[in-house]
Amino acid sequence: MGTSDDEQPIEEDAVGVDPAVWEETADDLLEESPYDTDLGKEMSRDAVRVSAGRMSEAEFHEKYHDAVLEEFGVDDRPLEGGDDDE
Repeated sequence: MGTSDDEQPIEEDAVGVDPAVWEETADDLLEESPYDTDLGKEMSRDAVRVSAGRMSEAEFHEKYHDAVLEEFGVDDRPLEGGDDDE
């Protein structure tokens, strides 16, 4: 995590909202979370990239698998054609 692409705000045309509003909303939603808020924001940025076709679901899963395991102790996210090992 933490690459320059991860730090770039989401483009307005990708989410339909002003990038600054999106960042503020994400900060507000994650503020009370007991989990890693930076991880949540990075994953949400890349989820938008997946939905826009700029990243595959497999790339997304691979990128975050270890971080999800570390943060939650399990990675139960479904991946078509993937294996179910933890």
